[in-house]
Amino acid sequence: MDIEKIIKAYDNPDKLINLIKEITPTDRKIKIMNVCGSHEHTITFSGMRSILPDNIELIPGPGCPVCVCSESDIINAINLSKREDTILVTYGDMLRVPTGIGSIRTEGKNYKMVSAPHEITKIAQQNPDKNVVFFSIGFETTTAPTAAFLEIGVPKNVTVLTSQKLTPEIMDILVEDTEIGIDAFIAPGHVSAIVGANAWKKFPEKHKIPTVVAGFEPENLLLAIAVIILQLVNKKPSLENVYRGVVKNEGNRKALELIYKYFEKTDVNWRGIGYIPNSGLDFKEEFGILDARKRFELPQIEEKKIRDCICDKIILGKAYPSECKLFGKACTPGNPKGPCMVSGEGACNIWYRARKSQQGV
Repeated sequence: MDIEKIIKAYDNPDKLINLIKEITPTDRKIKIMNVCGSHEHTITFSGMRSILPDNIELIPGPGCPVCVCSESDIINAINLSKREDTILVTYGDMLRVPTGIGSIRTEGKNYKMVSAPHEITKIAQQNPDKNVVFFSIGFETTTAPTAAFLEIGVPKNVTVLTSQKLTPEIMDILVEDTEIGIDAFIAPGHVSAIVGANAWKKFPEKHKIPTVVAGFEPENLLLAIAVIILQLVNKKPSLENVYRGVVKNEGNRKALELIYKYFEKTDVNWRGIGYIPNSGLDFKEEFGILDARKRFELPQIEEKKIRDCICDKIILGKAYPSECKLFGKACTPGNPKGPCMVSGEGACNIWYRARKSQQGV
């Protein structure tokens, strides 16, 4: 049975669940990792784990850019906001991410929240005597708007503190970690819309594991899981795209062109994971005037582990949020102790809200 026949014949969740139950081998554990916070949200809130065969394990991975933003970058952002001549601007979730010295909200001084890069221009124009630093974080989906913002042209008093990560590179590290033992990937839908389905070809070709690009509706994720199980049963790993209305093989060429006009790959630190070669983006030399790191000579600050927090293991797919002794007790969305509890895309935040929803709170 090929993917086209599955799409035509299994056109609702009940049929897909029955298909998965029929074809799933019972003699082994199957670990499928998603690397998208929105996927994890759908999986958790739909109760998908409870209706699939017991030996299918759906593992949340590093799908939240807020969770993996390095502590060094956040502390540098805090310190920049304390300068009288500077205004720090960033996305709302970043204001609450904890570090060893606190968060931007608790320890920062001159900062503003934005929901999109274009808002920065107005702030800069209203404060011509201030340095306006855009703390830009995220995966490819948020890097594209940042590049578009730069292409339009920014006021002279604007610089950018980049903390942008590349998803395919982290997946390379994860699949090679035998402690995790990943059997297949559900590739992130939003990121794939930028980088293209072909960005994931190396996983079935190099690592011999099924990889399926999926959307965010439960039935689309169930379709992806069914395709993965068939590939495992037939021992024919391949790349498939079941989110075709949004994701093209080549991705968004214009967005990629803009990203790599201003940025180039570099080694970066992923919080809780460490430095990964060529897994982030930094300004090309000719655009150094826009680089806040160079403008303010920002140091690299050693990362410190948060006591009793296991966000590092959760991000790597080595533990679930419920296994953390802080989860739902000392650590809640209203009082996050670790980065995984801050954003709506963080696994701990998702699991906490799902638990409260089930309890009717």
